[in-house]
Amino acid sequence: MIRCALAALVAVHAAIAATPVITELKPRGAEVGRPFVLTAIGRNLGEGARVISTLPASFTLVLPPPAYGGTTAAPGGSVSFLVEPKPDAAPGVYPIRIESSGISNVLLFTLGTFPEVTEEESQPGSLPHRNDTIETAEAVRAAPVVVNGTLVGPERDVYRVNGKAGERRVFEVEARRCGSAIDPVLRILDASGKQLARNDDAPGAGLDARVDFTFPSEGNYYVEVTDARFSTQVQNFYRLKMGTYRYAEGIFPLGGRRGERVPVTFFGGNLGAAVTSVADLNTVPEAKAFTHVAVPESPAQPFLFAVSDLPELMEPVAGAVPVPSVVNGRLDHPREIDRYHYRVEPREKLIFELQARELGTSRLEAILTVSDAGGKKLASAGDQPLPEDLFAVQGSSRTSNDPFVNFTVPENVHEVVVSVEDLALRGGPLYGYRLIARAQAEDFNLTVSTPFLNIPAGGTAAIVVTADRRGYDGPIQLAIPNLPQGIHLEGGTIPREYVDAGNSRTINRRGVLTITADPGVSLATRQLEVWGEGKPADGSVLRRRARGLGMAVDVAGATEQGVVDRQRALTAPWLGWDLPAALAEAPAAILEVHQTGLKQMAEGARYEFAYKWTIRGGATPPKQVGVDIVGARDIRVIDMTDSSFAVTTSKATDPGRYDVYVNARVRTEDGDEMVVARAIPFEVTGGTRVEQ
Repeated sequence: MIRCALAALVAVHAAIAATPVITELKPRGAEVGRPFVLTAIGRNLGEGARVISTLPASFTLVLPPPAYGGTTAAPGGSVSFLVEPKPDAAPGVYPIRIESSGISNVLLFTLGTFPEVTEEESQPGSLPHRNDTIETAEAVRAAPVVVNGTLVGPERDVYRVNGKAGERRVFEVEARRCGSAIDPVLRILDASGKQLARNDDAPGAGLDARVDFTFPSEGNYYVEVTDARFSTQVQNFYRLKMGTYRYAEGIFPLGGRRGERVPVTFFGGNLGAAVTSVADLNTVPEAKAFTHVAVPESPAQPFLFAVSDLPELMEPVAGAVPVPSVVNGRLDHPREIDRYHYRVEPREKLIFELQARELGTSRLEAILTVSDAGGKKLASAGDQPLPEDLFAVQGSSRTSNDPFVNFTVPENVHEVVVSVEDLALRGGPLYGYRLIARAQAEDFNLTVSTPFLNIPAGGTAAIVVTADRRGYDGPIQLAIPNLPQGIHLEGGTIPREYVDAGNSRTINRRGVLTITADPGVSLATRQLEVWGEGKPADGSVLRRRARGLGMAVDVAGATEQGVVDRQRALTAPWLGWDLPAALAEAPAAILEVHQTGLKQMAEGARYEFAYKWTIRGGATPPKQVGVDIVGARDIRVIDMTDSSFAVTTSKATDPGRYDVYVNARVRTEDGDEMVVARAIPFEVTGGTRVEQ
């Protein structure tokens, strides 16, 4: 069987020698308008380090960096900056990246409006578990305030606050929304330990927690913060916000059109009457599919807001809905079904897509149905069995995508009705949606699964791209246009999907590009645009720009067998980035691969490859390498030696172009380093092609 190399390729960006890595920021937040010292802790944060951030501020290097945990960090283990925010710096969540010998991963930093303190247990040199009980609770003597704390595995943090009879106060934990991997639970206790209030997932706050509490009598109360699974996370911080402020639980609509000013209504929470504001989408860049909208004059975290380039309508829509368009609607009541009429022509090809739950601002588990004018069902989505390769279901943490329907209008049909309903017949203010209609027979979306890229000088790096197929099953070729001279691109084929002779569907959703820098080439840190091109059966060309993740923070506990919302890696596509890339130091070794032969066999073919190492600085290569041919079925990698391997196909192998990817970990004095070879095109001929 094929040696599994793709999983290793996904993590290549973190394994290139001497590139910077951030594991922690101290602090994780600050009060707007005040200068502060920001320390990044990690690896290879050495000479010439500078901050890359959208935070409008000056960053001045501080030497030496302060000690944390009572010890001085190893050389390159930390770097500190005096941060002086500009007067117009707005509250919000900002990315922090370090550039030195390459670029680091991103961690998020929050600028807030309340005074900020750090939990005593999280201070340098503090003993662990010092505020885990009511008896040892840490006193918080002032409000409003934000306490920056951490949860180390199966522990709880307890804070003592004083309240007056009838006083109302909001207690809120910001974690997932600020880039932490913990899933917070918030409880309010009395002096005896009796639970007075509890929250896990607050409406409008995702997986974060919020309690709006009125003190029944004057005295001491205890605020407890835990992780829902008592898990051990690398990004284990939280921000406990306490104060009297207004917040909302939802917004409507869920998005708007770029270049327009869109009225937005905030509702729920402690607002009483709904509050209306305006989302100014005139300045949202073309590359961004999201922005944020916030409750006016509130320190609460803002809501994600979708941005499109199509005409936008609000329900109810009188008459036929135009194509293309976006309808902003809501299921206001349980068992409600919203219906929209579209004028169509026979054989016209359309795609209907819904944005709801995946935006994080709707609870709708939608069913999308297309019927003719007489009520005959023609197509649907959201009510079918779940493909196991796409999502899993576990209680309330279903991770299916919002539904879409690819639709070809039947003969003699000139009007269709598209209906939206909830899978569980629910409804209410939090069941909003965006119904998108486009004249598009087949489509696909692309996501760059590699959140950032360090290209070793004179070496090769890998870029993993994931395809969300929306009716298009053909091959997709990836590319990066306008690369500088001396930068080379190989690979990038995502093979087609098809139903084989055994009625089993192939699943091809990933492709890998390799990018190589010639020795001595210069490359300024930049964003690389990744594009994919497909050719539908009608002869047209589909070109789609891949969206970047922004960041990727792992959540411990995720498994391929049961990844649910709480265990998804944290990403930040709202940053609107493509693929941040920089040039890194030369690799410890160069791995070169080339095809040496092809032998036709009775049941297929045998492709022979040779590889060789060029070692630098005493590195030790492995005895074997990892080989992957993405998307290929009925292929085996055999006869692996320390310099060659063979690939065999069968008559059942689908003819077409594939790419051979080879990588291996090289041992150096500083640890293991991932080395990637340039992709080799791999053409499979013959066999039995199964037509769709």
